[in-house]
Amino acid sequence: MSESSTGRINKQMLKCHSGEFDLESIHSLNLKGLDLNDLGCLGECFGLERLDLSKNDITRLYSLAGLTNLVSLNLSANRISSLEGLQSLDNLVKLNLAGNLIGSVDTLRSLSCLEKLTDLRLKDSVHELSNPICMNNSYKEEVITMLPILVILDGERLKGKGSALFQLCAKLDEELKDVPEESSELTDIPQGASGPWVPSDYWEHTATAFENSPLCDAEQQLEELLRTCRRMSHEAAEKVEIMTADAR
Repeated sequence: MSESSTGRINKQMLKCHSGEFDLESIHSLNLKGLDLNDLGCLGECFGLERLDLSKNDITRLYSLAGLTNLVSLNLSANRISSLEGLQSLDNLVKLNLAGNLIGSVDTLRSLSCLEKLTDLRLKDSVHELSNPICMNNSYKEEVITMLPILVILDGERLKGKGSALFQLCAKLDEELKDVPEESSELTDIPQGASGPWVPSDYWEHTATAFENSPLCDAEQQLEELLRTCRRMSHEAAEKVEIMTADAR
């Protein structure tokens, strides 16, 4: 029987997809879209650091318990409702669970002991993947309470530089959704009519209003980031110049 007909991972499949003869030598593995429903001997790949099991038919994760070197794990588009087996993945940093059957925040409790997990995805709007838990409008707040160490949730930066700008863009996007469609339609201008499109004072800058707005804060963050980049570039150029001079 072929690997695709059984739906079970075997050693031959692992060697074929990794190009490695020794299972313990496999560091990166892509098993996307192979109709898998049984992880089989995958737990023997002790050196595995990056694993993609997306678009399969997986329901149980117990076989992953021994993969303690995993840093990145993609389990999107499966039929997972329990995360038992992931609690021992001490080095896991990034986990994609979008497009599964996770129904409550309690299911995520298995991840609460993972001190390096900073990037979690439960919803992927681009690929239209989600979980039942995402139907709750307050699910993000509940997830953050359960996993306070998270830096990124569903692609949204929660902490660090850039988080305020991201949240501002998201807020603007939500506000734009509420704008009636008819307001975006162009008004017919009578043929031969002339004159400005808007009142003469429409584009006047109101300094006080801008300085008190979130856009001003975002602009300042961006300017600070650009200054930091320029400074680091200058320091790097100086170091390269010094190393070049020493080599001569």
